[in-house]
Order: sequence, then structure tokens, then C-alpha cells
Amino acid sequence: MTVLIIHSGRQSPPIVEKALEDSQQRTATAASAEIHPALIREAPEAVVYYMEGGGRDAAGKVFDTIKTYDDNLPLIVVAESKALDDAVSAMKAGAFDYFSLPLDRTKFKNSVIHAVRLYGLTKRVFLLESQMGFKEGFDDIIGASSPMREVFNLIRMVAKSNATVLVLGESGTGKELVAKAIHRHSPRSNKMFLDINCGAIPRELLENEMFGHERGAYTGADRRYIGSIERAHGGTMFLDEISEMEPKLQVKLLRFLQERSFMRVGGTELIGVDVRIVAATNRDLNKMVEEGGFREDLFYRLNVVPVHIPPLRERRDDIPLLAKFFLHKQTQKNEKIFLDFAPQVMDALVSYDWPGNVRELENVIERVVVLNNDSRVKMAHLPPVIKETAKKTTVSAADISLPEEGKIIPLELVEKYAIEAALKRCMGNVAEAARKLKIGQATLYRKIKEYGLKE
Repeated sequence: MTVLIIHSGRQSPPIVEKALEDSQQRTATAASAEIHPALIREAPEAVVYYMEGGGRDAAGKVFDTIKTYDDNLPLIVVAESKALDDAVSAMKAGAFDYFSLPLDRTKFKNSVIHAVRLYGLTKRVFLLESQMGFKEGFDDIIGASSPMREVFNLIRMVAKSNATVLVLGESGTGKELVAKAIHRHSPRSNKMFLDINCGAIPRELLENEMFGHERGAYTGADRRYIGSIERAHGGTMFLDEISEMEPKLQVKLLRFLQERSFMRVGGTELIGVDVRIVAATNRDLNKMVEEGGFREDLFYRLNVVPVHIPPLRERRDDIPLLAKFFLHKQTQKNEKIFLDFAPQVMDALVSYDWPGNVRELENVIERVVVLNNDSRVKMAHLPPVIKETAKKTTVSAADISLPEEGKIIPLELVEKYAIEAALKRCMGNVAEAARKLKIGQATLYRKIKEYGLKE
């Protein structure tokens, strides 16, 4: 467990670190100017802010940064000043506790330990709430696999805060659905959700669309235009494909995230806005920062809470759920009579890697329904690339090693050897072995038990 010590001076005050030496808490230090990267790097369970002099303004910025990162993260203030007003201001801003010098080490250490325990308890309560409410998806997001349960848990926890969220995932994984789910489960759900695709709007128009303009700002600007961020006041602004934003606009967005105010294009008046930013990209922003294609300071401002959406190939257990959902949806939409999938078709869908992820799966199901008339989806209905993949993932005779070559052996033993070969080839992964054997997972578990095999 980590306690992050924030200081406003040039170096960390040794008195605070010494007070926590025997508390069994790991400590990390950072200057107040570097608090955002430090929070992301250390993921602390409590924060101690050492306030020099009467730095009430600086303390306010530290408070705002921490509460934006995590509303529940406890902040303990240690102040050089004994001014009562400073203590009152800190407690009103949401400080967990307040100490002035000379520091009572025992009380301070106990306060920090209590804060860490309370924070851990809060996280466990959130986790239990999310597990109790889980079914086979979350909002419009379909999934029951372990990776998606983690995503749903994270959405539930982050939705309750005002933290900036960065949604990461390949194209077609459902980043916009995640952004909408965060908004719908947040205190801002009764306000607007506005989205902008930074890659779809010409760069010279994107600033105008985001921040608006004043009348006469440029040729043809004959009236004031209110931008999306201003229109989303009180709600959520979703910036999709944030990696496509040009450097000049990155600077303006960074300033807005820092100050929560901006000027319209051609304007002179600062406009304060209360809006939550959720950004998304399918690119590696860390690599872009290293290569100079994206501002490092903006990356830290956006990456307060990263939500990674796994590609479909890493959550194959969700493919049957998604396929059935899309089949029902497209059957209703196109007035067809498809009811289910042939077993070998579902095996083929699960075996395919889906480079286009959920979007590609939905498109394939829609094409099958539109171009065919049947009550069941059959292998003949699938695109050639999926059928070819299915052929490559089956277990062939070459994979099976029989003990008495050339002799006739009972069929039961052939089945046993085939299952052993599949399990060995799949390194004990039952789900993968079932796909290669083209049988159901439940059937394979029954056969394993029947033949007394080890998974």
C-alpha cells in the first residue's frame, strides 16, 4: 500500500516521511506540479499534502486534482501555518484530516493508517456492488467473460466520480458504448452526452466545433456559434480518436483540462464550463508521445483512469452471446426466421480471430441474415475466410498418436487418444481443445471425467 506525499517546495519534508517509517506503508513523494503523473504511476491509497506557508491557493489546486482523479481518495494536510482559516478551508474542501506543526507523529500516523483502511474498504464495497449487479452484460455492452467483467467493474467505479477517462481498444471493440455507459451511470446522466470524432472532422474545423466562435471571428462568421464543450455543460463530452487531434488544438484542450475554462475562437472572454471529458483511441498513445506525435502533458491529463477494452479474440467466451444477440437483432430488423446456429458454425465463429472485433462480427451476422433464408445459420452461409479458419483449427489424425500402430483398437480408445492429443496441443486449455475437436465444452468436460483424464 502506498502513501503519496505531495510537497509544494523543492524537496520533500523529512518530518512527514519519518512519521510514517514504522507504519508499514510504502511512501512516494512528488512535487505539487507533478501530482497527476505521480497519481497515475503510484496509484496511492492515501495522499499527504505538506503545505508550506499559507499556500491556500496551491492547496485548492491540489485538492481539485486529487478529487478529479478519485473522489474517494483520502487527503491529509500537514501545514506549516497554524491559521484556523487554513484548517477550516482544508476541511471544507474535503480533507480527511488536518495537522499543523509541530507534528504529533502518533496521531498523524494513526490518521494515515485509518485513511488507507477506509479507502480499501470503500473499494471492496464498490467491487461487491458490481458483482451483485452483474448478469450477462452492462448497459448495451454484451459480455460475460472475465476480461469484460473487469471492464464493467471499472465502469461502475469510475462512473461515480468526475475523473477524466481514457478508453483504449482496437477498432470495433465498442469504445463509444463504454463512454455512454460511464455517462448513464454517473451523476451527470440527466445532462447531455455529446461526442466528437476527432478524425472525422477536418482539422481546421475541429477547434471551431469544440470551442465555438464569436461573430466576426473569420470570414463568413456572421453569428456566434456555441461549441460542443459549452453545449455539454453539466454533462459528458466524448472525444473519439483523440490521437488524431493536431498539436495546436492539443495545447488548447490541455489548457481547458487544467483551468476548466476557455475562449471561443475570436473571443476575449474566459468561459467556465463544468463538463466531464471521456477520450478514446485505438492507437498507442505512449508510443506517440515517445515519437513526438502527442503531447506528454495532455496524455497525463487524459489518462487519469484508463479503461482497456480487450479485443474479441481475447474474450472468445463472449462470441456465442454476441452472435445470438446480433442474430436476433438482424432477424427482427430484416423480417427473417433465423432461430439459431448449427453447432459447427458456432465453433467456426469462436475459432476465428475477428480482426475487426465486435463490429466485424455484427457485420458478418447481418450479411448472413440479409443474403439467406433459413431457420438456422449453416456453414455454407459463412464468408470463406471464416470457413478456412475453421478447417485449420480442427484436430487431424496426424495429431493423434496411437499405441499399437496398424492394429484395430476400440473406437472408445480412439476418442480418448484424440482428447488427450487435443488437450496436449492446447496446453490444457479445455475451451480451446473443445473448439479444435468440434464438440461442446460441457461435452468435453464430461468425456475428461469419463476417461479419467487430467485437464
